[in-house]
Amino acid sequence: MVISGPRLTRYLVTQVLKGIALVSLLLLGLYTLVELLREARSLGGEYQGLQMVVYLAQTTPRRLYDIFPFAALIGVMIGLGTLAAGNELVAMRAAGFDRGRILNRVLLAVGLCLVLLFAVAEWLIPGLEAQARADREQARSGQIQHGREGVLWLRDRDRMLRIGLSIWVDDNQLLFGDVQIYTLDSVGRAGPLLYAEDARHDGSAWQLGTVRRLDPLSQEEPERLDSLRLDSGLRPELFEATVSRPRLLSMTDLAAMRLLLEENGLDTSRYREAFWERLYWPLNVLAMVLIGLPFVFAGMRQRNPGLNLFIGVTVGLVFFVLIRLAQGVAGVVPAPLWLTLLLPALSVAVIAAALLRRRSS
Repeated sequence: MVISGPRLTRYLVTQVLKGIALVSLLLLGLYTLVELLREARSLGGEYQGLQMVVYLAQTTPRRLYDIFPFAALIGVMIGLGTLAAGNELVAMRAAGFDRGRILNRVLLAVGLCLVLLFAVAEWLIPGLEAQARADREQARSGQIQHGREGVLWLRDRDRMLRIGLSIWVDDNQLLFGDVQIYTLDSVGRAGPLLYAEDARHDGSAWQLGTVRRLDPLSQEEPERLDSLRLDSGLRPELFEATVSRPRLLSMTDLAAMRLLLEENGLDTSRYREAFWERLYWPLNVLAMVLIGLPFVFAGMRQRNPGLNLFIGVTVGLVFFVLIRLAQGVAGVVPAPLWLTLLLPALSVAVIAAALLRRRSS
């Protein structure tokens, strides 16, 4: 019986997607279990079992995004390895599917997953992560609330702060923008309103820059100050936990944060690196899968295909380490940032292509 090309394509893509889905579920389950054990040590206040489950559910897309490179590599190797063990790859080649066509279908299956996850990372993960972290801190302390469009509300003694923009500069520095501070006096009357273009928290006080002070009960023009210091009773850890790190932001937000940092004369390297890392993430995943495929095809002709699968997964993991190494040295090597972060994927793609050509010959 002759099997049509579209039918073989659907079958091959389906088997690869099944392998990726199975491995994704297993890795995601293990990752979630580790997160569960870590979060269980932070229970307290109103942050109890139900709130912890909600937090883990909201952060599931981010964990899936993190483990997908490994899931894609191992899932493809298992999916093709299963076909090879049943001599189905040999049958496909006999039906006219050469290695190039098989390779294209495998990359198509992985590409479908990448398109979906890239969209999730751009439009779903940033909002879910910010909401999950803010809800967790609200349950723990009752002093923080996450509003629409990323707005944070903080209660600091007799003040309420509305923070429109939160920027992570480094582990020891956060920058806030579009800050509004509402004050109530001892009898509950509204005090002066403060509007600050930028703000920092030094651990004991707020340092405000370019401030306007407005008295709602007065008809006078707002008072303008270059800077203002306000004592604070907040622990920095409270809002540090709610400010998203660069790798969790969308590419649009990364570009906006980078522009704001440049306007304030601050280092933008972390946001530039995160932008290129997000842009190259699909290429790195495809290269990681590609480097494992020659070992699948090699296993078709040997009695111990499991060894080749193991070697392929190991090589893919080594490539992942190289990606991390390139990201670590990207800011210090004398080369453009975009090129340094692109080199691992390009190098591995060339090596994989050479190995596949050698196997086919």
